[in-house]
Amino acid sequence: MRTMDRAREACEKFLPGLAEELAGVPLPVLEAPGGPGLDAFRRAGGPGLLIPGLYGGGGAGALEAVRVGRALGALSPSLGVATAMHNFSVASLVALVGSAEASGLEWMLIEGIARDRLLVASGFAEGRTGTGILDASVTARPVDGGFLVNGAKKPCSLTRSMNLLTAGVALPAADGGDGSELGVALVPADSPGISRRPFWEAPFLAGAESDEVLLEDVFVPGELMLRTQTELGTGLDTLQTVGFVWFELLVTSAYTGAVARLAETALAAGRGSATDRAALITGTEAAAALAEHVARRVDDGRVGNDELAASLTARYAVQELLVDTADRAAELLGGLAFATAPDIGHLLAVSRALAFHPPSRSSTAQALVDHHAGAPLRVQ
Repeated sequence: MRTMDRAREACEKFLPGLAEELAGVPLPVLEAPGGPGLDAFRRAGGPGLLIPGLYGGGGAGALEAVRVGRALGALSPSLGVATAMHNFSVASLVALVGSAEASGLEWMLIEGIARDRLLVASGFAEGRTGTGILDASVTARPVDGGFLVNGAKKPCSLTRSMNLLTAGVALPAADGGDGSELGVALVPADSPGISRRPFWEAPFLAGAESDEVLLEDVFVPGELMLRTQTELGTGLDTLQTVGFVWFELLVTSAYTGAVARLAETALAAGRGSATDRAALITGTEAAAALAEHVARRVDDGRVGNDELAASLTARYAVQELLVDTADRAAELLGGLAFATAPDIGHLLAVSRALAFHPPSRSSTAQALVDHHAGAPLRVQ
């Protein structure tokens, strides 16, 4: 498929040798905890993909990043999802370098990520039914020189492989009032007080290492605690908007790649009519195009409320396209293939998982309706 040809070309350009190294590894091996995907990504320079060349990174733009993400998702859905979490966290830090909230430490941090090939886990959007994506359950208490952080993050991808955790925390209001503000803690993964606990029990996407991270009186120096411009419960500030746009683009692309792998398998089998096979192409190409359209806007320097709405609109539309395309591909391959080739059932299950990432379609439905009637998009 043309869209996957472009994805593989981008992957080879920015992560040379990675696809060739993993191409011969069976999917169950790549999808299992402790599989070789993340180490290969690290060796290929993947942690620095979105870091500008000035700071030693690959300097990929949004369009190139979604193409690389699509290729990684096709190689291994777990690798695609885990690296999407890393990359959106890094993109947020890169945006912070040039922002008014920058402390001056950020450029050294992203330089270190690129130089030392560090993996960054994202501790946002806890899986708690009935709560908003910005309702942080982790708290930070001011102490001499910084903060003591307590709480838990689950699921948290890259639990075992991370070098740095970026976590949303509830901070006491800077003005001394009764409210809380959303902060972002940058926590080295080997900090005293951090522990891991098994959480992910599903057989799918287990290689993304999405377990529980516990933080018990973890000391975070003041310079590693970033205060956003958001009071808890009021919506997103500019930097959070950047992070959410990148998140939606990258995670959507990872799942598109996974379904594209299944579609390409069905096309290679040559079963069904030309109309049946063309439906696989149109579904996959449309899903990729939706993400690429928003990525081009990001590359043009537009990352605001409208782009957030566009990224969510694209992601929700892609959710439906991927399920339909995966179903069609599995049906074309047939029952015998499903019974004897475990990859088919695995990819079929993975095709549903984009819907489980925050924010859910139902939680933003009214906000999207209001936005298209002229109001700012509010995500909480």
